[in-house]
Amino acid sequence: MRILVLSNLYPDARLPAFGTFVAGHVEALRRVGATVDVIAIRGVPAHAAVLRKYAVLSLRGAFAALILRLRRRSPAIVEAHVAYPTGVPAWLAARIGGGRLVLYSHGTDVTGAGSGFHARLAGRLFRGADMVVANSAFIAGQLASRFRVDARRVAVISPGIDFKRFSEGASTRGRTGILFVGRLSAGKGAHELVRAVAMLEHPTELRFVGDGPERVALEREAASMAVSARFDGSLPPREVAAAMQDAAIVAMPSTYPEGLGLVALEAMAAGALVVASKIGGLPESVIDGETGWLVPPGDVDALASALADALAVAQAAPSQRRATLLRAASAKALSQDVDAMARETMAAYERLLAR
Repeated sequence: MRILVLSNLYPDARLPAFGTFVAGHVEALRRVGATVDVIAIRGVPAHAAVLRKYAVLSLRGAFAALILRLRRRSPAIVEAHVAYPTGVPAWLAARIGGGRLVLYSHGTDVTGAGSGFHARLAGRLFRGADMVVANSAFIAGQLASRFRVDARRVAVISPGIDFKRFSEGASTRGRTGILFVGRLSAGKGAHELVRAVAMLEHPTELRFVGDGPERVALEREAASMAVSARFDGSLPPREVAAAMQDAAIVAMPSTYPEGLGLVALEAMAAGALVVASKIGGLPESVIDGETGWLVPPGDVDALASALADALAVAQAAPSQRRATLLRAASAKALSQDVDAMARETMAAYERLLAR
């Protein structure tokens, strides 16, 4: 099966953490037998040069589809990441190349599609696609309620995580501190995390991996509250995995609806305890009391209490509770391994092509 992937984000040397989940998905599709051509925006931040980026993506996608068709190697599937607005150039490529249009929804492309013109255009794309892949049941529900997408045309499939990368060599020994991995932007709950750590009875190091517009404000806030905070910026995937394997806790205190929360699954694979907000698709992976801790979004007191409990579990002598949490969390992460998700994706595409 030949698949043409169009993506508005993809990692490169300049932005090594930008779109790693798309690159991982592509490599997994290749491992399970697909021939995948990739047309992607690389090295340009998410909200920079928007019109130029999508104009270039449209032209390159259309040209690639035309060349493949002329060479009698037309793609069976044209896959768009993220669904909106990348679905626009992907629709053009599918029309030219003759493939089925699949929109791969990761979260904010559905929850953040806005209103007015953008919402109407996104709705037409979602309803007109041959298939929409939702990365969680939460996003599938949003597609139905916000855009009236027929549930029969939606497949709930995670892009998956590289379970081996995050789990290999992980140990329960020597873990310290609280780790945040993600973009330092509004809605990620980073400010709430700083305030919650400041409330802990015992000083605990807080480490941030990722960058974004809130970094300077977070550095000032941490200093003003005497929180020992370390800001490492964006790191390559293997260094992110190492950071998770060193951390006692990985926190995802988002205040806006995460589509799925791959960071939580990666942390579970790495053997860290996870504290997350009960919002969006996060409760599908972080099950309170079973695979981690869930707190109401934006509730700093509840977040501080959960962090304190998780740290007590992490720092105590080996216990049944800790072993049970880690075992359940690892099993949940393994169920979302990128190769298993690629096989599920291919099976869904084969059903689509058979219709």
